Amino acid sequence: MNLKKSRSEKGIVLIIVLIVIAILTTLVVDLMYFTHIDIEISSNTRDELKSRYIAKSGVYVIAGTLKNEPLENITAFASNFGDQVGDSKGYWTIQIPFLPFGDGSLSIKVIDERSKINLNALVNQTTNDVDRQVHAELTELFRMLGVDNGKSSLFIASLTNWLDRPISGSRNDQNPAGANGDFYAGLENPYQIKDGPLDSLEEIRQIHGMDDEFFNSIKDYVTVYPADKKINFSTAPKIVIKAAVKGSAVSAKQGQESASPEDVRDDITELIAEAVIEARKDDPLVGIKKVREIVKAIDPNLRINAGLSGVVLGTGKSDVFSLTSIGSIGGEAPTSKAVNAVVRKSGSINSQRVNIISWKEQ
Repeated sequence: MNLKKSRSEKGIVLIIVLIVIAILTTLVVDLMYFTHIDIEISSNTRDELKSRYIAKSGVYVIAGTLKNEPLENITAFASNFGDQVGDSKGYWTIQIPFLPFGDGSLSIKVIDERSKINLNALVNQTTNDVDRQVHAELTELFRMLGVDNGKSSLFIASLTNWLDRPISGSRNDQNPAGANGDFYAGLENPYQIKDGPLDSLEEIRQIHGMDDEFFNSIKDYVTVYPADKKINFSTAPKIVIKAAVKGSAVSAKQGQESASPEDVRDDITELIAEAVIEARKDDPLVGIKKVREIVKAIDPNLRINAGLSGVVLGTGKSDVFSLTSIGSIGGEAPTSKAVNAVVRKSGSINSQRVNIISWKEQ
């Protein structure tokens, strides 16, 4: 009896030991798994933080370069790491695809915001007057991009009402063909009309007449950042140059004697734009003087010199740039973070400042 009882007790102890070992093994495996997960999370968090700071550093590197270098030297700086990108449409940008940065890398893209048409310049914020040159530029740009005329006209009219303000002695929501404040207030999900300048390009998605297809077709050719309407022919793409030349055919204010965009034929604007882009190969700065020489050489009877002064940036040196900086850590599947910023250059030749006017992290 005692022998049988002893064997039975040993069997029970063995089972208990096996159960305890199984439990401990499970706990150890789980502990190892969760420790591995914690290490991975910590590593990912560390890499995300590093890549974010690398991306931020890229913005400051370019801002510092812009502060100390004129536009014509930016390409030379970028050529050490990448190329000036151009295509048949004359699109200009500076792109540095890969720049070693600590234990990571940096990718930078710089676009001159003065290479685009300024939407905010459509309406004068002091008088509420519509600038007829900018109106013509937008109309011609949208036409050349293949936007439906009805859609284009509705958006420009609605944009006018979005930008103009309740100023004493002038009309607010002045274009009856566009959406007014009551229209937006009456929507299923109502919101207020801006009655002021656009703060970002994305804001135009709220304006009546704009849809995704329309936005995607124009987003690379319009801007909200320059302080005025003048376009830099040193960097503008062909289609923007053509639209600006068309706009130069009219006077900025209603009632002043002027021609019309139709007076400048499409084939003439094409020749002028191609000549401007060709001239940039010899001298990266194309100001008003050079543009006038080009126009005179192509068509000496074309009377748009006065209008060109209103639409062409005189010096060819820009002051507003958008930057995309991407910081990456890792090899095959790197952790990446991006910063999109807009910087404005100001001050005298001997005392330049670069201010960040927009900052968005992704």
